[in-house]
Order: sequence, then structure tokens, then C-alpha cells
Amino acid sequence: MRRKLLLLLSLGWIFNYAHRMAIPPLIPVIKAELGINNAEAGLLMTALLLPYAIVQVPAGYLGDRLGRKRLLVMSIIGYSISSALIVFARHYWELLAVRALYGVFSGLYYAPATALISEVYRERKGSAMGVFMVGPPVGSGIAPLIVVPIALSLQWRHAFVVLSAMSLLVGVALALAVRGEVSRPSGVSLSIPRNAILLSFANFLALAAFFGLLTFLVSFLVHSGVSLEIASGLFSLLSVVGVAGSFLGGMLYDRKGRQSVHLIFVLNSLLTFLLGVTASPWIIVPLGLTFYSVGPIVTAYTSEKAGPENLGSVMGFVNMVGFFGATVGPYLMGFLIDSFDYRTAFLSIPAMYVFAWLLVKLEEMS
Repeated sequence: MRRKLLLLLSLGWIFNYAHRMAIPPLIPVIKAELGINNAEAGLLMTALLLPYAIVQVPAGYLGDRLGRKRLLVMSIIGYSISSALIVFARHYWELLAVRALYGVFSGLYYAPATALISEVYRERKGSAMGVFMVGPPVGSGIAPLIVVPIALSLQWRHAFVVLSAMSLLVGVALALAVRGEVSRPSGVSLSIPRNAILLSFANFLALAAFFGLLTFLVSFLVHSGVSLEIASGLFSLLSVVGVAGSFLGGMLYDRKGRQSVHLIFVLNSLLTFLLGVTASPWIIVPLGLTFYSVGPIVTAYTSEKAGPENLGSVMGFVNMVGFFGATVGPYLMGFLIDSFDYRTAFLSIPAMYVFAWLLVKLEEMS
């Protein structure tokens, strides 16, 4: 039962990311069709990430109170249908509205899913989170493989209908294959401990860097002289390597605990600095290992800050603050690109990781 549950939760997280990361590879096409600038293109990510962030704490609390599996099924079905509505969007503001609606339903997923995994796996939660957190690299990796060919041969909006049909199957499977509620706390509390505050702000910076880089990586490489097809391939390569990075991060946390948080922030700072300075495709492989290790490490570390009664709320709170950073990241990157240049904008990413590392150090000292 545990393995089946983890598999289905991981598939739901994969498609959660595939839908959200289907936009970045299409930014050159969307900009040309709608006549928007880079900052406005960045807002296409902000439009979903802001409502996603806002619903995190309510999602964690409601999952604890009403049933985590029930809320997860609702999330998958909701984000699948809402994402498919993009096929009807013809104007920029309509595209923003559809992405915002998708953000609400996709935001109901993370907190109850990670709380459920933490409860079910307990002493091996780091490794289990490593499996679950293949969602970002696999979802981000398959997104361009699906949407770019459709955009080049048919029409880019139809790609979201294909993604929605695939993710709906996962929601139905979770509803039917896992009977009843697997884990539900006896008491529920909407409380956030003080030692989770600085960690939340570190997560803010880490996710601002993460989504800022992912949103404009293809555009950055194209600007550096790489073709759209090769740049999309490198985007996918980052995610493919990130699958190994996710497993590595989970195992590293089980062995090193909080020390793994320091290590991964420092390594990400170094590698993103090298990418910003050189724009070298050779950075993609080692970066994939460290870039996607952050998720399982920070998620497992967050679960240590809560008790059974407020686990969902704490997971939701740290992720909420983090995704406020994710909301800012794409727009900030677009603004810096428009105001300065790609290299200057990309050098803001290693600075974010350095400050995130400093906040974790302060959190340990407090």
C-alpha cells in the first residue's frame, strides 16, 4: 500500500509540474503571438504561483481536518480541467486568468501530499521525499518534450489539453486504487512554530532562484546563440539529471540531516554563478544534481519543525512563503533582463542561494 500510494502521489506531482512548466519553453512563441515583453512573460508564471502560494496553509489545514487523500484527488482533477481551459484563451489577460485558476487547484496538492508521506514513512521520510520530489525534474523535463513539438507542428494551446487528459487518469487512479484515508491526525492545530520562520524565508529565496532560472533558461540559452530546439533539449536535460538529484537529496538528508541543507545551498550558488558567467551547456549536468536536490532536503527538514497535530499547516506555511518567492522570481528575472541584460539577471540567482544559506545558519543559532 505504501509503495502504491507513493507512486500515485509522485505521478500527481509530476503532472502538477508539467502543467506549470509548460509555459517557459513556449515563451518565445507566446511573446511573438501576443506581442508581450519579458516582464509580462514572467507574469505568466507569477499569475499561477501567487494563488498557489496563498492556498498553501489552508490546503495543509484542510487536508489534516477533512482528509488528505480526498483533497489530493480534488486537486488533481481541478488542476487538470482548469489547465485545459487555456485552449480558449486568446488574449493576454485571459491567459493570466486561466493560469491563476490553475494555480488555485494545483496549490491544494503539496501540503497534504508531503504531510501524508511524512506520516506514512516517518524514519525514511527523506528517501520517500526524494521519490516524491522527482515531480519537479520529471514534470519540467517532459513539458517541453510534449509542448514544443505540438507548438511547432500544430498549435501550442492544444498541448495543455493533452497534459490534462494524462493527469486526469492519475486523479481517477488515486481515487479508486487507494481506499479510504491512509493517515489522519487525531487532533488538528493551525499553529506555526517560531523555528520555522527563518526556514520559510530561506525557502522564499531558494524558490525565487529556482523559478526565475527555469522560466528564462531557454530564453537565456537562445540569447547566448543556442537554437530553440537545442535550448529546449538542455532544459529537459537539466530535469532528467534532476531525477537523480532528487533521489540524491533524499538519501543525503537521511544520512546528514540539516547539514545537507547547507551543502546544497552552497553548491547551487557556485554552479548558478558559473552558468551566469559562462552560459556553458556543460554546467547543466552538475547543476541538475544540485538544483533538484533542494526540494526533498528542505521538505524533509521542514517536517522536523512540526508535530502530528500541525504537520500539514507547517508544511503549507513554509511552502507558502517559499512560493511567494517563486511568484517574485520570474517577474524579477524578466525585469532585470529588460533593464540590464541576461548575464546580469542570471547573476542574481547565486546571490539568492547565498542569502538562503545565511538564513538557515541564523535559524540554527536562534
